[in-house]
Amino acid sequence: MITQVRVQNYKALHDVTLDLTPIHVLVGPNDTGKTSLLDAIAAVCRSVDHALAQAFTGSWEERMLVWWRSQALSTTLQICARLEDHTFEYALECEFKRKGRSVTVRRETFRHLDERKAEVLTSPDPRYSAIYQKWNSGALDANEPGAAAAVAVHSTLHGVQYYRWVPRLLGLPVAPDSKVRYRMEASGFGLARCLDDILGYDEERFKALKERLGRIFPEVKGVRLIAEPAYKAPADAAEQVDILARAEGKGVYFRFADTAAEVPAAQVSDGVLLVLAYLAILYLPKPPRVLLVEEPENGIHPKRLQDVLNILRELVAEQSQTQVILTTHSPYVVDLFKPEEVTLCRKGSDGSISVRRLSESRAVREQLDVFTLGEIWTGEGDDALAEPAASHEDPAA
Repeated sequence: MITQVRVQNYKALHDVTLDLTPIHVLVGPNDTGKTSLLDAIAAVCRSVDHALAQAFTGSWEERMLVWWRSQALSTTLQICARLEDHTFEYALECEFKRKGRSVTVRRETFRHLDERKAEVLTSPDPRYSAIYQKWNSGALDANEPGAAAAVAVHSTLHGVQYYRWVPRLLGLPVAPDSKVRYRMEASGFGLARCLDDILGYDEERFKALKERLGRIFPEVKGVRLIAEPAYKAPADAAEQVDILARAEGKGVYFRFADTAAEVPAAQVSDGVLLVLAYLAILYLPKPPRVLLVEEPENGIHPKRLQDVLNILRELVAEQSQTQVILTTHSPYVVDLFKPEEVTLCRKGSDGSISVRRLSESRAVREQLDVFTLGEIWTGEGDDALAEPAASHEDPAA
């Protein structure tokens, strides 16, 4: 599990250190670095499975991802993590080129936190992290320099999934793709394929998924995958632009209590599709190590948010190696978290971003026994929540 992230000179983040819990949520006004933090976490995670130019997602080139006030062309992503019975620190400094979509490793280090000296990792091809190259070089020799680092870092970060759900794309029929199993695109396109993967792996698992959906939406009496004309898209495209082509595949169909007809996903409510997408992640044979989700409240009624958060907490509880990090603007979401699980992001007058956990907020410590966390946030506002509690105050008081 990632316990801390430090980001330097990346997008809106000059130098930000974020402490994390197994499930964590980022709050704050627009343009305060919440998405930049998720993007940075996604980049360092993707660097163990992709070339660096694909690790940094979205549309960018040259120095567009470097903090605008920095004169340098480099950005540093550093994590502290706990893996089984030991903790370690991993840092990846990347240099962006002055032309095109190009980035290389400038410096890469690893150390166990009980050791003073960091091990400098060497990258034979600077377009890839040393972790990626070690892991993909074949059988790892435990005595090779960097082998222990490759095992620890890759085991902690690989397979990140990052979602900004678009309900109309969740509902599209999807063509099979052997290159993409047990995951959707960032937009949610690929839900039908992901469900089909689960069904093909274990029918009982798929049955349990449907039963869980039925408990949340009692009007839903069945879910089926039916062959029909569908769509395909480039697998895991780094620019995250869904370019769809027609192909044969399968669509998701629902049976409701008030009709004998099967209803295609495109005609089902956004809330049902979004909850089904979260359940698909929960019932994956091998859930992601890190799950990043932007604004889970979008398209879901406030009363359903508790169902969604219960699914995510169940994911973390059942899959002890899975970590969930969210952003939100909803006090209803914040109400479902503990103060230590929520971090407030704010922008200073110089454009730099700062963060504070709500467990360190004076207003939260003084009012939590009377009001919910969401009520304190909406009632007091961001500035009041950012005021720290006195150092002698007991966080648990």
